[in-house]
Amino acid sequence: MTKKTALRLVSLIMLFAAALFVSVALSAPNLGTTLRLGNFVFGREQWYRCYAVYALIMVSLFVASFFCRER
Repeated sequence: MTKKTALRLVSLIMLFAAALFVSVALSAPNLGTTLRLGNFVFGREQWYRCYAVYALIMVSLFVASFFCRER
């Protein structure tokens, strides 16, 4: 197995795990729980943004695996 193939396989597994994590996290009944850290309120919208950023990072890492060069 070449380095490129191994990297794509690992990134595909990570992408699947990320999709599973985000789907479970968004269906959790405590998603709307608001955390208060001093004056900062961390509510539902912030949770959605965190999960969106996480999903975006995982997709970009998967896409980046196709641009890996053999050495």
